[in-house]
Amino acid sequence: MGDTMQRVFLFIADGFEEVEAVTPLDYLRRCGTDLTLVGVDADVIRSSRGLTVTCDIALSELIGRGVEAKENAERLAASTALAILPGGLPNSRTLSENTELRSFITETVKHGGLVAAICAAPALALGGWGLLEGKRFTCYPGMGADLPTQPVKGARIIRDGQFITACGAGAAEEFAFTLVDALYGEKRLAELKSSIVAR
Repeated sequence: MGDTMQRVFLFIADGFEEVEAVTPLDYLRRCGTDLTLVGVDADVIRSSRGLTVTCDIALSELIGRGVEAKENAERLAASTALAILPGGLPNSRTLSENTELRSFITETVKHGGLVAAICAAPALALGGWGLLEGKRFTCYPGMGADLPTQPVKGARIIRDGQFITACGAGAAEEFAFTLVDALYGEKRLAELKSSIVAR
């Protein structure tokens, strides 16, 4: 997966958890990742604690709407190495209800790309879309009780095939490290940890 031509997308909407979005963005870009920050519903997004972020592009600009969006989602998904969904509310609910995003994530999975979600996003988005059935995953404690496949209790980070899930804001750095490892391997992760003076 070391091909830097493969793209990474991080999707946010109003009410996203800051560290769950910014930590993966920071660490992946430090590794030279072609990461695009995508605003769902708008290109200027306000976080759960009032941080205003200007995204690289809005989802509607990236893939369009309706029939056009479905075709564009398929095309874009074919070159996507990783799609990231941070948590927070109403962010996770907004992501889960967006049909264009659902189409893109589903196509990314079909094309063999990785999909990562943290906090409320694994249960509300990936779980709500039926992508986690029969998979081992984790999410914010107490969420996912209504899903056919239950989250693994007490787990911080789980990778099951193409899916990487994490429990919440306190696991944001571990989550980001897992994404770097999944894309680039242990050597690049060790270099990153050294450069940021990680434990």
